[in-house]
Amino acid sequence: MGFFAKFWAMIRGVFIRAGDDVVSSSPQAIKATYATAIDEAKKRYKEMEKAVALLARERERTETGLKELDREEAELQRKLEGALSAAEADPSNGAHREAGARYLARIKEIDEKQGALTQELEAQTAKVQEYKVKLRSFTAEIDKLKREEGEMVAEFVSHQQVIQLEDRLKGLGETAVDESIVAIRDKVANLRAQAKIATEMSGSTLKAQDVAYERLGAEREAQTRFDELLKARSAQKVAAGDKERDLG
Repeated sequence: MGFFAKFWAMIRGVFIRAGDDVVSSSPQAIKATYATAIDEAKKRYKEMEKAVALLARERERTETGLKELDREEAELQRKLEGALSAAEADPSNGAHREAGARYLARIKEIDEKQGALTQELEAQTAKVQEYKVKLRSFTAEIDKLKREEGEMVAEFVSHQQVIQLEDRLKGLGETAVDESIVAIRDKVANLRAQAKIATEMSGSTLKAQDVAYERLGAEREAQTRFDELLKARSAQKVAAGDKERDLG
């Protein structure tokens, strides 16, 4: 696993260790969690920045070493030319030949060192460039965390408001409105029942009154009929008596 993979695994661990209570409890909690992650990212950035600075310093030392070798080689080349000229002018003097050989040996050492330092410089330059790219990526990721913090807070607040609104609407639909309607329905049903009973009671009173009147009328009609029958019997008796007197 590369450095950045390990780092972002660590950043994710910040959120995981924080737990749901911290991450999702409030916008302030989200901000605090992201602030922790961003601070950690900045620390890692500084550490990498120091490491890159050390690499850059090593590269500068290598470059300086190469420049010094170049200067020394140039001086040796001039000395070698002098030794050659002196040897031409005074062939019998072995000092000229000895000095020239010494210069050539040192130039050979310098060439070997230059080759090694050149390879080292190329590797150092490539490494510095690589970590510069990583630092830029690091900066981009930190900026991404900052943007994401605002987005997450805004999304959290938005979703929270939607949920609260849904809960309120749900509460209105299932409790306040429904209970009011039930109360109205119960009240109307009770009034309907009371009205029905009152009507039935009123009907019962009128019916009883009609029955009483009907009974009273029937009694009077019976009495009148009885009186009529009684008069008729009396009249028959009177007529029979008169007839007997007539026959006698």
